Amino acid sequence: MKKNSNFKVKNFLWPGIILIFLVLGALWTNAGFVQDSPQLSSPPALNPLLQKPEPVALQGDAASPRTALLVQEGISQVVAMVRPAVVAVTRLKNQAAPAATAGLNYIDPYQTGSGLMGSGVLIDQRGYVITTFQTVGKDTLVKVILFSGEKREYQAQVISVDTQTDLALLKIQAHDVFPTVVFGNSDLLETGDIVFAMGSPFGFARTVTMGIVSSTSRRLNLDGIQYPNMIQTDATVNAGNDGGPLVNIKGEVIGINMASFMPDNQFAGIGFAIPINNILAFLNTVNG
Repeated sequence: MKKNSNFKVKNFLWPGIILIFLVLGALWTNAGFVQDSPQLSSPPALNPLLQKPEPVALQGDAASPRTALLVQEGISQVVAMVRPAVVAVTRLKNQAAPAATAGLNYIDPYQTGSGLMGSGVLIDQRGYVITTFQTVGKDTLVKVILFSGEKREYQAQVISVDTQTDLALLKIQAHDVFPTVVFGNSDLLETGDIVFAMGSPFGFARTVTMGIVSSTSRRLNLDGIQYPNMIQTDATVNAGNDGGPLVNIKGEVIGINMASFMPDNQFAGIGFAIPINNILAFLNTVNG
C-alpha cells in the first residue's frame, strides 16, 4: 500500500493553528486584567521611627483653659486661707542686723527703718503667734503687725523660746479675735509636693512664693546645733522670711521657715523649714 507523505503535515497543521489562537487569547485577557486592576499602594515603612505619628486629640479638660482656671483658683484659695494669719514681727529695740555670711545660715530678720523685721503666723484666735528665735532674739516684748483688713499693730509678749529648735511663742496683748491657720502633718510630706512660703522678705509684708519640697529629713548643723529632720524647699526665702509659714497645697501649715543656703549671700533655691510636728512638740512643752 502506498503511503501518503503529506499525512503528518496535514494532521498537525490545524491543532497548531488552534493552539496559537488560544495562546494569543490568553495573552490578550491577561493584558486587560493588568490594565483594569487597581494599583497597589506602597507598603508602610517597617521602621516606626520613620513614620510620622498622627496627632492625638486630648480628651476631656486636659490642658484646657478651664483646667488652668481650676488650678489658679486652687492656688488663690490656699493663699486666701493662710495669708490673713501671716504677720510681721519687729523688735522694739533698735538693733543692727547681723552681718550676712555666705553658706548655710539661719534666715535673719531684715533691717528696716523701724528695726529688725521678721515673720510669724497666728496659730490661735486669742493671739498666739509662732515664729523663730532668730526673729525675736533676746527681746521679751516685740511688735506684731497684721495686714488682714486694715493694717494693725500690737505689742506681743515673748512667752517661750527654745534655742535648740529655733522656735519662739508670742502672745499679742489684746482681746481681739484673730485669724488662724490649720496645721498639717509634716510626716506625710513627700519630695515633689507643692508648697508656698509666706512672710516679709526685705520688708515686703505677706509675700508669697511657690516651690516644691526638695527633700525631707535633711540633717543640718547650724552654729553647733543639730537639726535632724528639716524640710528642704526651693520656694524663695530671704532675709525677713524667718518665722513665716511653709504651706502645702491644701492650705495647711507644714513648717516654719528658718534657714537657707546662700553661697553668694543671695537666694540659691535651697531653703529649710522646721517641720510642723516638731513645732507641735514645742507647743506641748509650753502648755505642759
